[in-house]
Amino acid sequence: MQDRPDAHELLGALAAWLATDLAPRLPREERFGVRVAANVAAIVAREIGPGAPSTAAEAERMAALLRLAGEPEPDGDARDLQRRVAAAIRSGRLDGHLAEVVSTLRESARDKLAVARPGYESFEEPLS
Repeated sequence: MQDRPDAHELLGALAAWLATDLAPRLPREERFGVRVAANVAAIVAREIGPGAPSTAAEAERMAALLRLAGEPEPDGDARDLQRRVAAAIRSGRLDGHLAEVVSTLRESARDKLAVARPGYESFEEPLS
C-alpha cells in the first residue's frame, strides 16, 4: 500500500494536467490525442477510486436476472454474466420480467455512467 497520493489521485491529477495545462499549449493537430489520454486517465481514476461501482455488484445484478431467466445458480465474472443476460433477453427468456429487467439494466447503466460520464447517472426515461 502506497502513501498518498494514491493511484486514483495520481491519475486524476494527470488527467487534469493533460487537459488543462498541456493541451492548450500544443499545436492544434496534437490536442485531440492529449484530450483522449486525459479522458482515459480520468475514467481509470474514477473506476479505481473510492466509492467506484463494484464488479461484484454488477455480477450479482446479472446473476439475479439469470435466475429470473431460469438459471438456478448462475456463476461467472460480470462480463460473462452480462453476455448470458443479453442472450437470455434475445431468446425471450426474460420477456415476462420486463419491469425487473429494465430496473436492473438502468442500475447497471447508472454505475457505468458514473465512471464514464459523471453527471449523467441520474437519468430517468419513462418506459413506453
